[in-house]
Order: sequence, then C-alpha cells, then structure tokens
Amino acid sequence: MHAPRTPRALAGALLAFLLLPAGLFGAQQGRITGKVTDGKGVPLADVKIVVTTKAITNFRQELKTDKDGKWGTILNDSTIVYQYHFEKKDYISVDTEKKVPIGSSEVLDAQLFTQTQAIEKGVVKQVEDPFTSNYNAAVEAYQAGDMTVAFAKAQEAIKLGPDKANAYSLGATIAVKQKDWDNTIALGEKSLALEPDNTPLVGMLMEAYRAKGDKVKTAEYEKKYIAANPDQPDVIYNQAVELYNKGKFKEAEPLLVKVVDAKPDHAKAQYLLGMCDVNLNKIPDMKKHFNEYLKLEPKGADAGTAKEMLEAFK
Repeated sequence: MHAPRTPRALAGALLAFLLLPAGLFGAQQGRITGKVTDGKGVPLADVKIVVTTKAITNFRQELKTDKDGKWGTILNDSTIVYQYHFEKKDYISVDTEKKVPIGSSEVLDAQLFTQTQAIEKGVVKQVEDPFTSNYNAAVEAYQAGDMTVAFAKAQEAIKLGPDKANAYSLGATIAVKQKDWDNTIALGEKSLALEPDNTPLVGMLMEAYRAKGDKVKTAEYEKKYIAANPDQPDVIYNQAVELYNKGKFKEAEPLLVKVVDAKPDHAKAQYLLGMCDVNLNKIPDMKKHFNEYLKLEPKGADAGTAKEMLEAFK
C-alpha cells in the first residue's frame, strides 16, 4: 500500500501539473488554471470548485484552491464546454463556463464576495429575509446577554429555516448558557446532522450529556472531541493523567510540558508535572512546577502536598 501523500508532495504534484508542456496533453486534452480572491483581492484558500458539463450528464469533478487561492485541472475532452461553480462558506457563490481549446492552457480567475462586500461594491442590494432577521436578532440578544429573547428568536429562525445548521447551532449555544441541557442536546444533534464538522458543538454535547449523567453518550462525544481537538491543552492534559495513573511518568511528562507551554496558568498541569518530575528524579524541574502551582492556587486542593515536597527537597 502506498503511504498517504504529504501536503508538500501534493504541492509538488500541483506545480508539476502547472508546468506540464502543452505538447504532452492527450489528443483532446486541455488545461485550465486560475486563482480565487475575495472582494479585496485577498487569495482565498479551500474554495470548493465543482466542474460539470452539459455534454456529459454524470460528469462531476470537485477541486479546492490551495493556500494561495490557486487551482487547476486537466480537461480530458476539450471539444466540449465546461461549467465551473465556485463556493465557500460566508461568500456568495459564482457560476461561469469556459471552453478551452484542445492542447492549450487557459486561465479562469474568480472573485467571491461576502454579502457585505457585495453590497459595498453594488453587486447586490441588501435584502434581509425573515430567517436572517430573526437569526441576527437572536445573535444581538445573545451578545447583549438577554438569553430569553435570544432563544425565542433562534426558535423563530429554526422554524423559518429548518434546513439551516447555523440556526440549530445558535439555539444550542444559547441553551448551554442557560444550562438547558435538553435543548442543547436536541438542537446540537440536529445541527451536527446537517453540519458534521462543527467541532464546538461536539464539546457542548459532551458537556450536556455529562450534566445529565449519561456516561455512554458523554464518552461517545468525549472521544469525538478528542479526535477533533488533539492539540487542545485540556485534551492533552487528560491523556497525561491517564499515563500518570498507569505509572508511565516518562510518557506523561512531555505531554504536560506541552500543556504548560501552551497554557502556563493551567494549575493542575503544573502540579502534575511537578509530581512527574519527582518520580523522574528531576528535582530542579519539580521545584519550578510546584512553585508555579502554588502561585496559581496557593489554597488549592494539592497546595499542602506541593509545600511538603518543596520542604522535603530543600
């Protein structure tokens, strides 16, 4: 089995494609490349590009722009016209078509506007539909701290846009603030069904199920949360705790170092790192981390132990 291609390898492949001489194309092939920018001319990465053609009913090719907003592909049959659809979340989609002469290379750039940019440039007029009015009102009320109004407006938005993941997500977010765990779960799971990669919702659902005492669902969402947030300090800390409890101090130590580097005020990590250092006989490091813990939590649950250890290793 071949190893997965690294981003660098993929970038190299794209560069090789961009430099491919026209003479190396097949008999009917052509090449098309382009760049996608926003309303201010800034390159847009991860723009989804869907290539179709009316000449072949089931033909569909999906591409994405790279970090510089660039994209490109080889068209196997340049005798036909292809349609190009450009889309990215929070931007107005663009559709266009272009025919590439056989054996040649053409450029098709695109510019995607946010709603605000489109209005500023006069591309579209500002028209606020009922869903947007209620959704925006919910956001404003949430930001103002009025959770009752915010939730009511979010519910109205959901009724007007039952297929809108962001409306359910907003409702779940408001419900979390109110510690309304039933609505957090109901709305959060509905939003995830529509938009599975909404990572913050996974954390909300984990919190909701934990509050309701459902250990099975809590474990399910905790597993998803860890998979989606491998570099989160709290996730790494929990992994370190598991290793420490198994007596694997050498394995736990670098994880805890990672946590305190990212979040120096993580008191529990400072304390546990001190305990690891005791077991690894790294006394200077132990003193450093116990002292940090005592600065952060002078009356913490483990303050007595930290002081005793520091006294014992004077």
